[in-house]
Amino acid sequence: MLYGTLNLSLILVSAFLGRRVFAVFGTIGIALFLGDLASKVFGDSMLFPFALSLIGIGIIAFGLYYHRHQHAISAWVERHLPESLKRLRPANAVG
Repeated sequence: MLYGTLNLSLILVSAFLGRRVFAVFGTIGIALFLGDLASKVFGDSMLFPFALSLIGIGIIAFGLYYHRHQHAISAWVERHLPESLKRLRPANAVG
């Protein structure tokens, strides 16, 4: 569970800093975490390939959504950040 939370926080850091590399590695980590979880839950079942397929489709859908709405997500993060954290963002961050 800690591993999944760490990777989700990498995606949030990506939105904060405007760096795509954090989103890429966070998404890869979430895919590995969900794949391991699916193997534990559906390992001896005929549903295992379907679970992996749904995880893959979900990750692709999330990536497309994030890519299309990256500026809106960054603007939302910018509006909701306290001033002390806004000063920590790099000058060339997306948003």
